[in-house]
Amino acid sequence: MPFLRQDYSKHFAITAIILAIVAFFPANIPISPENAAISGIFIIALALPCYLALGVWLGLKKALIFLIILSIYALFIETFAIITGFPYSSFHYTNLIGFKLGGYTPYTVPFAYVPIFVGCFYLAIMSFKDKWKIILFSTFLVLVADLVLDPAAVALNFWIYESPGIFYGVPLMNFMGWILSGFIASLISIYLLKDHISGTDKPQAMGSSLFLILSFWSAVCLYLRLYIPFLIGMVFLIYLLHRTNYKIGNFIPESHKFH
Repeated sequence: MPFLRQDYSKHFAITAIILAIVAFFPANIPISPENAAISGIFIIALALPCYLALGVWLGLKKALIFLIILSIYALFIETFAIITGFPYSSFHYTNLIGFKLGGYTPYTVPFAYVPIFVGCFYLAIMSFKDKWKIILFSTFLVLVADLVLDPAAVALNFWIYESPGIFYGVPLMNFMGWILSGFIASLISIYLLKDHISGTDKPQAMGSSLFLILSFWSAVCLYLRLYIPFLIGMVFLIYLLHRTNYKIGNFIPESHKFH
């Protein structure tokens, strides 16, 4: 895919600004179930840049295997949590983000979770070489991302907790659950990608979807007056941009930049 091996960072910056403006509408205009298809397309569209970057890094076959395994994992743990209340506490999805598989979990869940995790995992493998440091740091970053997303999603009625918590309606157990699920996802990724992590061929665009997602949801938090999640989101965005040298849309593998 030669057209991918370019730097689209300026395009991503413009897209992030547009997303921050567009975020005003879901924050101020009630979303109806009739618009669930639009929400689904939006979620999938934000995931695609990350998927393409994985293809550049791992090659098409390995990227697909990795994405399929992580997607199955995301669907499994989410469905398990809905049925049992563990590890996120008792909750259920509304009909605002796509039809539910088996009547429990929206089909969009893997497209929402996997890009967030991949962006966090990318930051971890760029920061550390030791596998346990990678696992712990990626788990921490996944938790930070949820501190932005969950309060806004609850405010927009995307999902409902049976026992709302003190952090903008999100229970503490949910964050503990994100630590557990992020930890397991990190273990899976370390195992699947152990032969690739130490290489220098990781394109910075692996964090592109996370960048776009945080740009949108941080803005939603601002419009909803969820100021603490908004500030967390902004700090995360600044860190993400800094860690990628402001080349968030760069699909050129690191090993090719000096050729």
